[in-house]
Amino acid sequence: MSPLGALLDTVGRLQVPHSWFTHFYAFSFAVQLFWLFQVITHGRVLQLVLDSLPGDRLPGGIKGSNATEPRIVPGPDGSQSLETVLLCIICMTMQSARRLWESIYIQKPGSSKMGILIYIAGMTHYTMMGFATWCEGIDTLRLNTNIPISHPSDLLKPPRINTLLAIPFFFLGSGLQHDAHVHLASLVKYSLPIHPLFSYTLSPHYLLECIIYGSFVVIGAPKGQWVNRSLLYVWIFVCVNLGFCANITRKWYEQKFGKKTVEDKWRMVPYVY
Repeated sequence: MSPLGALLDTVGRLQVPHSWFTHFYAFSFAVQLFWLFQVITHGRVLQLVLDSLPGDRLPGGIKGSNATEPRIVPGPDGSQSLETVLLCIICMTMQSARRLWESIYIQKPGSSKMGILIYIAGMTHYTMMGFATWCEGIDTLRLNTNIPISHPSDLLKPPRINTLLAIPFFFLGSGLQHDAHVHLASLVKYSLPIHPLFSYTLSPHYLLECIIYGSFVVIGAPKGQWVNRSLLYVWIFVCVNLGFCANITRKWYEQKFGKKTVEDKWRMVPYVY
């Protein structure tokens, strides 16, 4: 085996405590708060990122909002509006805060391990999610270099159809996932879940995570569109990853309780998978 292969094999065998999942949510919460602050204040880091990206500095030759006029400059079609960017970041911040609270105060600590590569992948995912919430609003952010914090009413506009349709799924998914996590944490060790959410699937909390991320895809859609492509790619990654985890969960249930005990339940999505 080559030195590089030996190194990769060694790294692949490294493990960290499964309780380090808490780091994911703490990190995600911090990342979302950071970008929320950057967008609201048009911070230096955001400006450096926008300056480093290719393309016209500002569409149509506009030089950004005038410092003496605290009005929000609408972005071009195909770009997220400023309100959409902020709503998307706020929703992801709420998701991260809830999961952090659950991991600290609800979920039981265990002695299991996870691979270091899974840990790195998780940190990478939440780093990229920080960009995905606003990256399709780049043109709008370039136009609004002086965001009117003193005039928040400029952000109060009638919600789009996207928002009206997706926000209920976000809150419903969040509430039901919280119920599932509370129920799992309340179970006696090596007992089957009996909550109604587990009637047809062994991993409803994974399904609800997919629903929550799916709502982001619609909430964060640019003007004139129904889907945010960057968040769509994140959603696909989440669904594939959780589908894999759901299969592992089913095998664990079969091993602990027998195949017949769970043969009438789906892995994650009832009647599909």
